[in-house]
Amino acid sequence: MKRSEPAHEGGQADEIRPRLADRVVATMPSLSDAERKAARALLARYPTTGMETVALFAERARVSAPTILRFISKLGFAGYPEFRRALREEMEAQSEYPLTRWQDTRTIALPRFGECLIDAVRGSLAMSEQTDIAKLVELLADERRQVFLLGGDFTETAARHLEFHLRKMRKRVRLLAPGVLRRADELVEVQRRDVVVLFDIRRYQTDTIRTAEIAKGRGAVIVLFTDQWMSDVAQTSDLVLRAQVDVPSPWDSLIGVIAIVETVALMLDERLRPLARSRFESIEATRTKLRE
Repeated sequence: MKRSEPAHEGGQADEIRPRLADRVVATMPSLSDAERKAARALLARYPTTGMETVALFAERARVSAPTILRFISKLGFAGYPEFRRALREEMEAQSEYPLTRWQDTRTIALPRFGECLIDAVRGSLAMSEQTDIAKLVELLADERRQVFLLGGDFTETAARHLEFHLRKMRKRVRLLAPGVLRRADELVEVQRRDVVVLFDIRRYQTDTIRTAEIAKGRGAVIVLFTDQWMSDVAQTSDLVLRAQVDVPSPWDSLIGVIAIVETVALMLDERLRPLARSRFESIEATRTKLRE
């Protein structure tokens, strides 16, 4: 299958694909210090680094070529070609979309589909580092920082959901415009130490990647909500939260992303409620006046 430039997010495969990044994370405790450097280099530019030669991979990780081969072996591959073949299969899966993977959804039993959705939530929460969620909560709780959010064609719902919670608890929260011309106007307001939260799942959007690069160049902290394969925005991000998006449907599911958003909102509510009580009361009073 030829990989093409994605136009929109949300395309779905009809089977669970191997998640090599998850295998890398699970193998971390058994790795030597040098092998951990290789693992971190791979995850930092996943899967691009793994598609390079052994020599270039080793150069990026600042380890020796034999260390890369030992690392690959501990992931369960017989050699580097087999490892690269697995990465290529994942890259092909990322570019799939409903018209190429269409299936008769009438054959999916609803109880089984419900179980798959539950598994997606569990997998997403298990995939998310608790320390990263805690760091995100601290960033969002700091009202000295502006917060900008951007969803993609498919993930805008998730971005709006987080924005809904944030605007109840703090000031200076805004959604970036989906149109790039208006977004250019808004990005010039991003300042050093502001927080830019981006949502990008397959099929990854080039404008989201560019937005991350521009915001990073202005000194912002970049937070990415993505899928298990990881958008290229991860290369620019300070925090990456991954969710499981594949379910037995022609479409990817946002349920795992929303589960992480809900977790962040709950922890932030616990963190800010004593300080935000007067804001809640003012919002409720204003709502009452609008209904009179």
